[in-house]
Amino acid sequence: MRVWLKAVLMGVALPLLGSAADSYINTASVFELWCSARALGMGGAFIALANDGAAVYYNPAGLAFLPTNAFSSLYTRPFGAYSFGVLGLAGRTWGAQLLILDSDTLEERDLYGNVIGSFRFTETGVILGRGVTLGTHFAFGIQIKLYSLIFPDNGFGLALSPGILYTQGALTYGIVWRNLVSTDIYYSNRHTEPWIRDIAVGISWREEDRVICVDFTEHLITRGDIRCVRLGVEYTRFWPVVLRAGVNREGSSLGLSAYWENMQIDFACLLHKELPPSYLLAFSYEWEGSLLQPLKGLSHSQTRRANAQE
Repeated sequence: MRVWLKAVLMGVALPLLGSAADSYINTASVFELWCSARALGMGGAFIALANDGAAVYYNPAGLAFLPTNAFSSLYTRPFGAYSFGVLGLAGRTWGAQLLILDSDTLEERDLYGNVIGSFRFTETGVILGRGVTLGTHFAFGIQIKLYSLIFPDNGFGLALSPGILYTQGALTYGIVWRNLVSTDIYYSNRHTEPWIRDIAVGISWREEDRVICVDFTEHLITRGDIRCVRLGVEYTRFWPVVLRAGVNREGSSLGLSAYWENMQIDFACLLHKELPPSYLLAFSYEWEGSLLQPLKGLSHSQTRRANAQE
């Protein structure tokens, strides 16, 4: 237990030691944004938890343990400068997400700050994933990412990332080899860019009314960047309200969820060290049976309403 507490304390301290500034810019930026309000509420630490539809993004191996089907949606508008939305659909062993990043019309300026025109930046991403169990405690998953730049140029790229989960008692370990196999990202102007490869590792520890997660991500291996640690806690004592808190290199985060029957509303706030706060709002709905079951229920409800009116 003392060893685990030391690991948690290190997870808190390391992000605070580093600066929030980082000049390195990744390609396919639509995949670098937060795709889950629940995960953001825990500082983005979700690799070893990955037990809902967001597993398709954080660790596809978690899809192997999904008990039901789920639809999810997320929207955020950071700084009032651009819009980012996610639509997700997941079932037992599989998941998919559609990501859309779109800016407002931006001014283009010369070296002297004079306005010389305007442009718009729009890119989309599709994530597909499949997970399978290999024994009682082990799961393996594959994630496929499809990238498309729409404005101001056209571009396309494809990447494949395998992931694993291993559970041992209250502890779960997760590893994702990001963009292990990929094409270059090709643009219509004949420019190409490679996907950035990296290994992301996570550990989660579950107690009766809480879960503690620690992730080591963002080029820890390739760049030796110790500021990339993420730490999060999820507290379930006040069910059906769940509270969350986390810390990462960008700042600290807070989140909560409210559950009602098959529906779930998630909210998260990221308190940046140097930028205004970012807010995420998400909605999800879970059901059992076939994917068309909610539509069948809606059809039956409409039929009963029509019969009652006659």
